[in-house]
Amino acid sequence: MRIDSVIDRAEIAPGSAGVIPLDVVNTSDVIDTLSVRTLGFPASVTTRSEPEELTLFPEAEGRLEVQLAFPDTFPAGNYHVTLVVQGRAAGSTEAFHDVEVTVPPRPEASISARPTLVRTRGRAIFEVTVDNTGNTTLDLALRALDTDRSLRTSIAPATLSVPIAGTAVTAVTARGPRQLLGTDQDRPFRVVAEAEGTTADVTLTLRQRPVFGRGVITMLVLMAILAAWAVAMLVGMREVLGTDPPTRVAPASFFAASPEGDGGMSGTGDTGSAEGAGVADPATGAAPAGAVSKDGLLPVGVGATITGTVQGADDPAGVGRLNVEALRESADGLVLVSSAASQTDGTYTLSGLFPGEYLVRVSSPGYETVWHPSSTEESTATPVQASAQEVTDGVDLVVTGDPASIAGRVSTGDVDDAEVTVTATPTWAAEDLPPLEVQTDGEGRYELTGLVAPGTYDLTFTADGYQPTSITETVLGGQERLALDVTLGTGAGTIAGTVTDGTDGTDGTDGTDGTDGTAGLGGVEVSTTLDGEEIVVGTPTIGQVGSFVIAGLPTPGTYVLTVSKDGYGTESVVVDLGAGESNTGVNVALSGGAGTITGRVVDESGRGVGGVEVSAGGAGTVSTTTLTAGDVGAFVLPGVQGTATVTLTFTREGYVSASTPVDMTQAPPSGIEVTLAELYGTIQGQVTDSDGGVAGVQVEATDGANVYRTTSTASGSAGAGSYLLPDLPPGSYTVSLVRDQVAVTTAIVDVEQGTPAVQDLPLPEGG
Repeated sequence: MRIDSVIDRAEIAPGSAGVIPLDVVNTSDVIDTLSVRTLGFPASVTTRSEPEELTLFPEAEGRLEVQLAFPDTFPAGNYHVTLVVQGRAAGSTEAFHDVEVTVPPRPEASISARPTLVRTRGRAIFEVTVDNTGNTTLDLALRALDTDRSLRTSIAPATLSVPIAGTAVTAVTARGPRQLLGTDQDRPFRVVAEAEGTTADVTLTLRQRPVFGRGVITMLVLMAILAAWAVAMLVGMREVLGTDPPTRVAPASFFAASPEGDGGMSGTGDTGSAEGAGVADPATGAAPAGAVSKDGLLPVGVGATITGTVQGADDPAGVGRLNVEALRESADGLVLVSSAASQTDGTYTLSGLFPGEYLVRVSSPGYETVWHPSSTEESTATPVQASAQEVTDGVDLVVTGDPASIAGRVSTGDVDDAEVTVTATPTWAAEDLPPLEVQTDGEGRYELTGLVAPGTYDLTFTADGYQPTSITETVLGGQERLALDVTLGTGAGTIAGTVTDGTDGTDGTDGTDGTDGTAGLGGVEVSTTLDGEEIVVGTPTIGQVGSFVIAGLPTPGTYVLTVSKDGYGTESVVVDLGAGESNTGVNVALSGGAGTITGRVVDESGRGVGGVEVSAGGAGTVSTTTLTAGDVGAFVLPGVQGTATVTLTFTREGYVSASTPVDMTQAPPSGIEVTLAELYGTIQGQVTDSDGGVAGVQVEATDGANVYRTTSTASGSAGAGSYLLPDLPPGSYTVSLVRDQVAVTTAIVDVEQGTPAVQDLPLPEGG
């Protein structure tokens, strides 16, 4: 059988299918029916050929088109697949074609919440669920977006690492401002989950109830009407029955003319009073229709308006929540007339102003006070002319804030925190402001100080072996901002190597030399388990014979490779991958006629014990180590040779070694369970005084983390005053005699495994 194909590399997206054509020649002397199968993919990959079977005469040629269909959530990575064409005729040989298949990453997530609407007076809690519907692990950062900024929201946790086809849940808490009166008010906001290459969001609603409902308000209104009616009746009766009612008349100068008056409105210096039509009635002193007060602000549409934008000196983005004030000169100096807070985009509006000139300034804690247009002193400020019923725009101000800081914490998952580089880069074009870079401490914490404020920064987090991530933070003047915690996801790992047959490659076989001069072995199945699913790859029979690659493995982790081929023994190799690590030097030699023993090592409580060395004696000693992750304590011991009884030996520091015989004349045994007893130390001795042993004295031993107590007895191995502290982990202990909660005698004792430490403790005179 011979195969030719123009495709040896293919890229197939998840959720789609790819076709690999195979031109097959029947090199046998008989008519044969051929079919194709694949090595290298789990059962989730659908494989079929067109046609399913191909019948060829001797030396005839035909084509098989192999279609590989990948599910949507198939993990991204590079995979080695071997296509095996085989016939039905007796003595038919197999033909192999190797293809490197690349599955590109397709990050995708969906987000949902339960419930999406909560009716409450103050706080609401929503359960948000994020599903990874893509084919790569997602490291998601969640944030809440409230368009009118009326809510206080928090998300715990705010970062999620979701495996392929996995689900993660977080809690979103929202609090609204207290609402005394009115009806229910809906306060919608969005929760956004972001990862590299994908974004998902869900809309939540806090329906806020007032403290006092409509029924209470209606009752209060009725009571107010009754009270007003009673007051009106009382005042009316006093007016009707009074004999000499008092008369009060306000002077005409108290009132300013309305815009509709005949005389119009003309400002008069500092007071802003008006002359002309619309003065008070000289007889009664009553205000004319439309009159306005000479002090305070004018109604909307009558007075002048000043608008502008507050921007940062370095970052040109608008700055919100700053206090903008309008002041005017008076006989007593500057008088504050109006003030307003800048909006999120930095814009502000000062309305209802009397016509005239004003000084505009912005001042808030953490910022230097600035007078329009860019002065730090009142004396050099430029007045702004405000005209009645007109808007004076473009009154912009540029502020400089005090240096700010950003602090936070970076986690690297379940492994020990690695040193992470945190880089803060200004989002604006700041050629004279280079990025600021710091390293996290031993607990993953960092602090970026001396940041130019106000400003927005992109924070990037990088570490060897981990996927980089970034967030955006905005700091205000003098702000000590606490950023969201960030969790870095580890990069994918790779295991690669070569399978050999243990020969020197000089016997005329068609294999190529391995790395150590041995012959590579093709057609070998190399398998491991990922998330409960088996991954199988095959070694090629041409080209890089015997080589294999398993890519896209989550790290850090421990993987057990099982290497097998018909006619050869089965070998297992344990490979530990660090964060983002690739181990490309895994070399395995298969030998024929060997058996495999499986089992598990537990302690006296039934828990698995990892890191135990398991070895089989006899002809050709083989050994392995029990798993430290996943099925802890499990072991697979392949390549055990022998036709009689083989003795297995189990050893690990801190435990009593054990051995068990295995009968190899039967089927390869499995399910062997061995119990190892732990080794502990003891401290023993005698409490004495000048008269001999003393019973009833409290003895304490501590290693700094734990305290162990006992009491001396009237009898024992050493006589009266004997004490014993058993089952102590090896280490250094402080042993003390305690009277009335006070240590009266102290000694330092070193405890070793399986060895009793003897320490006598004398009581001091008078103790």
